Amino acid sequence: MERKLIEEINLLENKKLVINLNIVAIVIVLVLTVLGIVFSGGFEIVNGFVGVVWLCLGYLLSLVIHEAVHGIFFKTFYPEGKVKFGFKNGMAYATSPGSFYTKTQFFIISIAPFVVLTGLFLFLRFLGVNEAVVYLIFALHTSGCVGDFYYCILLLNKPAGILVEDTEKGINFYSEG
Repeated sequence: MERKLIEEINLLENKKLVINLNIVAIVIVLVLTVLGIVFSGGFEIVNGFVGVVWLCLGYLLSLVIHEAVHGIFFKTFYPEGKVKFGFKNGMAYATSPGSFYTKTQFFIISIAPFVVLTGLFLFLRFLGVNEAVVYLIFALHTSGCVGDFYYCILLLNKPAGILVEDTEKGINFYSEG
């Protein structure tokens, strides 16, 4: 059967969408930070400047791990596909242009970095890493997952049987026939 394009999502070049996702990301990081402060009774970054450096380095490392997890799942579900990494409009991204995935596969590709890194942050906390640093990196990372969450919401609202094509700018949805 022939694939029929039903929708194109240009995540990297649609300025209105990028602005809206960035607004949601800011709200997420603010809400999570306030919730963290309220439910922990307040927290502080120990070691002053060194603690802030660890926070920044930890966040940058989380970006690398996040995109690597996307890349691993792209290759897991379509080993022949080429994975590329980039940074545009304030967003780091991984892409496998021209690769097709089922709805379930692309949902997993999208949500996997959030799940993997949330588990890592919990593990680090149990190892005794400073609560404030780990939690703030978690909040920043979660806000940075906004594009992935957007894809997940789109996927949940699509019918069964659709195919998702990853592109250099976003994703395309196809139906069979």
